[in-house]
This record gives sequence, C-alpha cells and structure tokens, in this order.
Amino acid sequence: MHPSEAPLSQPLVNRIPFAKIVTVLAIVFGVALGTCGVTFVVGFATDGSANRALSSVVEVLAPLELIVMALSAIGLVFTLAAWVILTAAANVTRRANEPQRIFDDRDGDDKKGSS
Repeated sequence: MHPSEAPLSQPLVNRIPFAKIVTVLAIVFGVALGTCGVTFVVGFATDGSANRALSSVVEVLAPLELIVMALSAIGLVFTLAAWVILTAAANVTRRANEPQRIFDDRDGDDKKGSS
C-alpha cells in the first residue's frame, strides 16, 4: 500500500481532527465569554462618565464578542454532533464488514500446540 493511499482508506471520523477543532472552538468561546464579561464590567463602570474613548471601545467590542461567542457555540454544537454521528456510523460499518468471531484465536492456538 502506498503511504498516500493510507489516510483515504481510514474512516472519515479518523481523518478529521475533531478533538483539535472542539478544543480550539471551546478556547475561543471561553476567551470571548471572558472578554464579554470584562467589557460588560468596564462598560457599566464607565457609563455616564467623562471617559468617552473607553466607552466607544466598549461599544465596538461588545457586538464583536457576542458574534464570536455565538459562532463558536454554533461551531461547537455542529462539530460535536458530527463527531458523534460519524463515530456511530464508522462503528456500524466497521462491525458489518468484520467477520463475527465466537471464540478467541488464542484458544485455537493453544489446542493446536498441545495436540
């Protein structure tokens, strides 16, 4: 078998790095959630104060953080759903293609060696 053909023969669930994708999306979601909280606190503290520059930064960042949070949450949901579905589908097709073994191969080898 040629090395370039090996990945294509594997199930799709083994070729897609779901764990890395979920990790990155979870980190992005956590960072966006944290910065959204900080932005809320800073925006609440500067509301009505003389510091308009900080208020304008807060007004720009707040919608961006909410969009990043929403997109990463949607990405997490779809990625986890795809991971579960593809894993289940890979297990079903893998079991259908493999022969069913009633007895372990070791039992047959022990009997052949002792006779």
